[in-house]
Amino acid sequence: MRRRCLHIIGLFCLVGLLWSCANAPPVKQDNVIFKNPEAEKRANRLRKLLIINPDDVEKRIQLGRIFLSEDMTQEAIIELKKALKTDPERIDALLLLSLAFQKLPKPDLTKALELLKEASEIEPDNADVHLNLAQVHNKLKNEGEAIDEFNQAIELSNDPVTLVSAHLGLMATYERRGDSEKANKEYEAAYEIYPGVEDMIKQAEISRITPAPKYAGEEFRGGGDGLHPPIEKRIKHAIEEIEKLNRR
Repeated sequence: MRRRCLHIIGLFCLVGLLWSCANAPPVKQDNVIFKNPEAEKRANRLRKLLIINPDDVEKRIQLGRIFLSEDMTQEAIIELKKALKTDPERIDALLLLSLAFQKLPKPDLTKALELLKEASEIEPDNADVHLNLAQVHNKLKNEGEAIDEFNQAIELSNDPVTLVSAHLGLMATYERRGDSEKANKEYEAAYEIYPGVEDMIKQAEISRITPAPKYAGEEFRGGGDGLHPPIEKRIKHAIEEIEKLNRR
């Protein structure tokens, strides 16, 4: 009788343990928490579809793109590598993977450059590839190579966004070299394509001087976008910083 009671108690304990495990809240690791609930839904849908067809390159790239937009860089790298294993000549996957290596906490610019060179060999007339090559060369301080790649992007493209980006990239490179004449020429070329570039440059300068804080606090609510102080405060701070520079 006693043995039977112990057996029943044991069964109840086992059932209780299984029940608590089944109803335990899911554990989320820090590196897989989404900021955007809609992005999480799209990612989960894509994951389910990729279980059915793991070689679907389009969906694999879409998933990698979502991870990149959510700053889940390592996850993006995993998915984009899988896409390239299935189709090694996918230019969009190579471009996104290059961007992912640039977004790592410790950017791997050498790997990013290697991927872009690979893309350039596959599609030598792709203006976006040359624009990305130029930007990575700039980060590596390879100014001569950057200038060549920016010029190639301009030659090959008829897309206004690519053209403006390339002209502004050349402008910044020539400014660093102290060549004001060439820098002004590139600015004028960008302005001719898109007159709003002047406001864009001013806003970029304001953002550079007043970067986003590490976290959103009370000061940033009710005025800006939740990450920056209200624009009035940012401009005021920018003017103060410029005045300090002028006094030096």
